[in-house]
Amino acid sequence: MKPRAGSKALIREINEALVLDVVRAQGPVARAVIATRTGLSAATVTGIAGKLLQSGLLSETDAVPSTGGRPARLLELGTDTVLAAGVRLSGTEAFVTLVNLRGDSVASHREALPSTRPEAAEAAIARAVATASALRPEATLTGVGVAVSGVVDQATGMVRHSGSLGWENVPLRDRLTELTGTPVVLDSYVNSFASGLLLFDGRLAGRDLLLFSVGPSLGASVVVKGRIHRGFNGSAGGFAHSRVCADIAAPRPCHCGAENCLETWSSHWGIRQELERRGADAEDLCDDGGAVMTDAADKLGTAMANAAKMFGPERVVMAFTHEMNLPAFAARTERMFRLQYAHENTPAPELELAVADEPALARGAAYNVLARMFTAEVSESDVSRPAQV
Repeated sequence: MKPRAGSKALIREINEALVLDVVRAQGPVARAVIATRTGLSAATVTGIAGKLLQSGLLSETDAVPSTGGRPARLLELGTDTVLAAGVRLSGTEAFVTLVNLRGDSVASHREALPSTRPEAAEAAIARAVATASALRPEATLTGVGVAVSGVVDQATGMVRHSGSLGWENVPLRDRLTELTGTPVVLDSYVNSFASGLLLFDGRLAGRDLLLFSVGPSLGASVVVKGRIHRGFNGSAGGFAHSRVCADIAAPRPCHCGAENCLETWSSHWGIRQELERRGADAEDLCDDGGAVMTDAADKLGTAMANAAKMFGPERVVMAFTHEMNLPAFAARTERMFRLQYAHENTPAPELELAVADEPALARGAAYNVLARMFTAEVSESDVSRPAQV
């Protein structure tokens, strides 16, 4: 069989990713160790390391003591020469952070949105990225990651649906690529948060996880053997629009067009809608939300447990955005989740509560850019399916 066109370039990219990934996981690390871990020859590792050092992706640190000859220099990821930008887009602002290859935030900026019209949001994102990048003029921006609340089709760079923004089929990636002059990666809130955990938390490598985001909308990220699973038709993680109650007396219309989706009960948007319907103050949610908040927590905890029972993950992470970071609400959701396992034959999975605030989601969006540098094998199915909230 003839090698396909571009195969040599592809092999180089794969080998570079292999080297970078070993340094990410093991660094500072010697070239000999990289050769052992990757199976590449010492000469190949030396050549790749030289190129990556020149580009700023790697740097050298303290030498390893040697019994003879010149001491070997250790390799570690570059510091601030190459950066990725991550943006958390909400209905009111674009929050951007710049991260280095080690995942550290080195600069950030907030840019208010004059409106949620796509062109206004795109311009705000471009301004935010430019302002933050100007704080680090000596660095090269390798790409921009954007986290959006909604259904994101990574293959086309399209925001298929975002209830909080009121968007349908917005080609955000292409427009932002043109405005920023750099590659752009889109993903949902929850998958961006998951990317951050998977890339820099070694405890989660190769594990089966479920991550739920609770904020302007609801979402789930399904992680199989340490990789985000998007499903055959992109429906993996479709959590917000599961039907939880047929409330005939007072049906709750959802922005998707259906009624009584979990989104209408337990998301920030849904809770506010219901409080407004009842004539209550919906401007600032608090734990003292009475029956609305109680129902929201109960249905949310039950739905999370039902999803976890079907998948059987080792760990479940409930990530609350700052809008929904309410201690009593989170505690009741957790109690209801655990209650669903009271009569199960198997124990409940490990449960972790986390805060997915603007910096965490923005970093996760940037990590989506960095992850591609460390990935030796990229399956098209991993980047071509819609991601749920």
